[in-house]
Formats: sequence, structure tokens, C-alpha cells
Amino acid sequence: MKDKELKEWERIGKLVTATARERAFAAGSFISYGENGKVIREYPDGRRTEVIRDEHGNRKEIDYASQ
Repeated sequence: MKDKELKEWERIGKLVTATARERAFAAGSFISYGENGKVIREYPDGRRTEVIRDEHGNRKEIDYASQ
């Protein structure tokens, strides 16, 4: 892939990501993404949580502060 094409795909990817984020937050929903090898949920109010599994395998969210 040519450098110009790659940059265009990167631009499109950023636009799609921003649009999805805006729509999710407008609907009152969260977004999920990976950061530093962890699964993070971000809520419309700016709160961020890390999604983990407890000792019984149940999903749990804990407060997350980026390092």
C-alpha cells in the first residue's frame, strides 16, 4: 500500500472512531477499548473503568486512572 493510501485510511479510521464515540455518548452508552493491555470502558460523564474478572469469573468494573 502506498504511503498516501495508508494516510487516507488512517484519516478515515480516526473519523469513523470519533463518530462512533460521539453517537454512543449521545445515546447515553459507553465505549470500550484496549489501553496498556487492559479493557477500558469510558462513559459519557468521563468516568473510566477497567473491566476485569473476579475469582469466580464474573465481570467486574473498577475505577481506572491512566498511567
